[in-house]
Amino acid sequence: MAFHQAWLQIEASSVAGPYSNLVATARAKAGAQMSLAWQQPPIRTDEGMNLGAAYPRDRSTAARAACIEVMRRHL
Repeated sequence: MAFHQAWLQIEASSVAGPYSNLVATARAKAGAQMSLAWQQPPIRTDEGMNLGAAYPRDRSTAARAACIEVMRRHL
């Protein structure tokens, strides 16, 4: 992701900001989910690997949509 962020800053500066926002949003969400996962007891069965309920992705979905819109305009 860092490579693509740097590349966009050079080649498509109008896209770099929205992409950086998408990356930051995804990292913040994933980081929180990973921290929570480390606090859980170890999984001991194959069935335990199932997530059960999807994590909310409202912010990352919105950031992705905004990034894609800017990318489309840049093309």
